[in-house]
Amino acid sequence: MSESEFDLKATLSSKTWFGFDLDDTLHEFRKASGQASFSVFEAISDKYRKPVDHLRTKYQEILKESTAHAFTDGRTSTEYRRERFTRLLQDNGIDESQDIDRLLGIYQSSLRFNLALKAGALQLLETLQRLDKKVIVITEGPADAQEWTVRELGLWPYVDVLETTNKVGKSKIDGLFGAILRKYNIQPGDMAYFGDNEIRDVHAAQKEGILAILYDQKQESDLRYPNSLRINSWDQLQTILLV
Repeated sequence: MSESEFDLKATLSSKTWFGFDLDDTLHEFRKASGQASFSVFEAISDKYRKPVDHLRTKYQEILKESTAHAFTDGRTSTEYRRERFTRLLQDNGIDESQDIDRLLGIYQSSLRFNLALKAGALQLLETLQRLDKKVIVITEGPADAQEWTVRELGLWPYVDVLETTNKVGKSKIDGLFGAILRKYNIQPGDMAYFGDNEIRDVHAAQKEGILAILYDQKQESDLRYPNSLRINSWDQLQTILLV
């Protein structure tokens, strides 16, 4: 083990709280939600003869608009999805009242079927529990959907706290981390946080004095400097904690 990894191990060993983003950090959210959306597009195309590619392009525009505020208005996942799919149908001249509940059911079933953990995620949380560390999931999204996801993935027994932008009313870049530190009386130096987005996860957590580490499977790990830490697998993090 290199000196830089030894230093990181010592630093992590001193932390009481280990925080994680959820989507695309602990599980393959983009793949699962993308397949769920595609199942809806196929259902619309089969019934109404609308091109799947057109539906996908239009839905991406709607999705970008509707998620701009990072789910901070307190609505449920069903309400968000109903709004998005209703707009998609209306924009294509389809009476949504006839079909929206069926499409919501198709989306949910496909999402459940395609949920998948990131490699090593479950084993890492099991290890943290054995080490008497507290695990907090801090994520953007509707509270009900994120709680459902954590349960469906089998992570619930290993998560001490789950907080979402939807529950707190703040996005990550607008003070979510600070609000959670205050809510649970956590000192910034007692937490390490891991997420896949450099701006919304790493920079936002660092702004509150939290040690933040980017999770990026596409790049080599870099464990040399505390302000620019990057790790590309949960297996590697588990090794650092245990060796």
